[in-house]
Amino acid sequence: MLRKSLILDRIPISLLPSDRQKCGWIANSVIIQCILVFLGSATVLHCIWTPDNATLDFDKLLRIMYLFDPQACDYNLHIARSLSNIQLPNNTFGLQILPIKWKPAIMTVSTRLSAKTRKYIELSLTIHIIWMFAAMILRIATRKSKNIKLLKVVLAMFLYISISVLFFDISMAIVYVAHIQQSLTKGMVLRYSGWSVELQLRNYDDFAGWLPITASICWMRGIVILTLNIYSCKIIYYIRKRMKKREVKRRLVQELNLPIPEPAYQQFNDKHVLHCRSGEHKPFVHKSVINKIFY
Repeated sequence: MLRKSLILDRIPISLLPSDRQKCGWIANSVIIQCILVFLGSATVLHCIWTPDNATLDFDKLLRIMYLFDPQACDYNLHIARSLSNIQLPNNTFGLQILPIKWKPAIMTVSTRLSAKTRKYIELSLTIHIIWMFAAMILRIATRKSKNIKLLKVVLAMFLYISISVLFFDISMAIVYVAHIQQSLTKGMVLRYSGWSVELQLRNYDDFAGWLPITASICWMRGIVILTLNIYSCKIIYYIRKRMKKREVKRRLVQELNLPIPEPAYQQFNDKHVLHCRSGEHKPFVHKSVINKIFY
C-alpha cells in the first residue's frame, strides 16, 4: 500500500440514523403526554368537576375526594357541625339509677385530600413543563446537530429528567394507595371529606377502595404508558452507551495505529567507506587530508 493512498477516517462520531428516529418518536411521545397532562390539570384547577352534575355514587365520591376542592373553587359547602360534649352529674341521690358515663362526641373529620391533590397537580405541572422543554431540545438536537459533545449533554439531560418524572409518578402512586384506609366504605369517604350534609348515596356500606386505586393508576399513567417511559429511558441509556463505546474505540485505534510516516532524506557520512564502481577491482579512496593521515 502506498503511503499517499492511505486516507485517515476523519468522519465525526454522531448518532446513527436509527438512533435519531428512536429519539424522535420518544420526544414526540413525551410532548403528547405533557399536553394531555396540561389539559387534565386545567380541568381540575378550573373547578370543572363539580359534584352537582354527578349521578353515580363513585363519580360523586371521586370528585369530592380528589377532583373538586370547595375552598379553592369558592363552593358554599355546608359542613356538619361537631356535637358538643354533654356533661351530666353522676349523683343519683339514693335512687336506683345507673350513672351516665361520659363519652367524647363524634365529630366530622376532614382530611382535605382534594386540596392536597390540587397542590400535587401544581407541582406536577412544573415538572412536566421542564420535561416537555427537554423533549423539544432532544427533538431539535438529534435531528440536526452533529456535535458529539452537544448530543451527549442533551441525551444525559433528557435521561435524568425522565428518570425524575418516573420516580415522582411512582411515589405519588404509593401515596394515593395509602388513602385506601380512609375509603373502605362510601360513608367513610363522605365523613372524612366533609360532604356528608351535601350528598346522599344509594348504599353507604359499599367498598370504596377503588377510588384511591384508580387515582394511583392515573398517577402511573395507566401503567402501560409508564412501562413505555421506562423502555424509552432504557433506549436513551443504550444510545449514550453506544456513542461512548464508538468514541473510545476510535481513540484507541488512532493511538495504536498511527499513520505511516513519509521517508525523510538523510545525508550519510561516507568518508570512511570505500566505493567500487562496476567493473573495477581497485577501490577508490577519497583524497582528503584526513584520509591521508590515517591511511
